[in-house]
Amino acid sequence: MKLLCITDLHSSGTALDCILAEAGPVDLILLGGDITSFGTPEEAENLVRRAQAAGAPVLAVAGNCDSPQIQHRLEEIGVSLHGRGLLQAEIGFHGLSGSPPWRSHMYCFPEDQIQHLLQIGYRQIADARLHVLLAHAPPRDGRLDRTYLGQHVGSRALREFIDQHQPDLVVCGHVHEARGVELLGRTTVVNCGAASAGWYGLVQIEPEKPQTNVPVHVELRKA
Repeated sequence: MKLLCITDLHSSGTALDCILAEAGPVDLILLGGDITSFGTPEEAENLVRRAQAAGAPVLAVAGNCDSPQIQHRLEEIGVSLHGRGLLQAEIGFHGLSGSPPWRSHMYCFPEDQIQHLLQIGYRQIADARLHVLLAHAPPRDGRLDRTYLGQHVGSRALREFIDQHQPDLVVCGHVHEARGVELLGRTTVVNCGAASAGWYGLVQIEPEKPQTNVPVHVELRKA
């Protein structure tokens, strides 16, 4: 399965169109939050529809620069993975919107609620052969949550979840300057970078391979 991973669009339809055109055919598109920059549910839906028009299904979570209203709209149009799990071709997907507490006007969750939401989604796909988690925020205290000031701003609960359950792939964003790929145990974690600047990820998952291998290949690209 070929995944197109896009995070931190921040309302840029132009960047989305460029990424979709350059990436080419994929099996599934993951939108990892900050779809808008404090925009409206209608704006978020429009961007989701533009992604769907490329011909692949879309699954999404909201980011800290989105809102509860946008989260609700993602649920209404059937693309939300927040606190939800589903199966696609032997692969279990679940997700987490928002971020740990950041600023008062942003879409955030306390760490205990993040832990609860992760477990809810995971229980729905726990028997899947492969396990993919889409989260806006990265896990805490790695290379992918470090700001340009040197602060670690990822989620502790997400890091604990990864350490415990070792999903095959975690797709995240949030910290634009921490774009990259990191291995945590056998979990491949991808911070796609800011799609608003053209960055995105292409991930090939090969579920037919034995689970003793890491069946994930990642490319970070710029449109």
